[in-house]
Amino acid sequence: MGRLIEVQLAPDGPTRLTVVTGDLLQFAASGGHVRSGDSCIEMLGPFRSAVVGLNGEVLAPMGAPNVVFFLARQPGSAEIDVVTGDPWHSPETTTLEIAVQPAGG
Repeated sequence: MGRLIEVQLAPDGPTRLTVVTGDLLQFAASGGHVRSGDSCIEMLGPFRSAVVGLNGEVLAPMGAPNVVFFLARQPGSAEIDVVTGDPWHSPETTTLEIAVQPAGG
């Protein structure tokens, strides 16, 4: 069974992650892309968070996207960029190496 992994980016944080196929990486980010290894990892999004109100209406704030997902599809190596900050005025890009291993059992 895949895991939902919330990755919090930090200036002194890790630059390499090891995951297994089926894992879903979640970043608080406004964008990103797969630099290499698109056969083993796929970017989903960007998305803007929303909630369901008491009347069943979906409510979303105005503004830039705030979440990006990367899905580990098959074993291999990938390099991804994750874009944080204001996407129009001061974006910051963090590059991560992702090692995707086969899921066990």
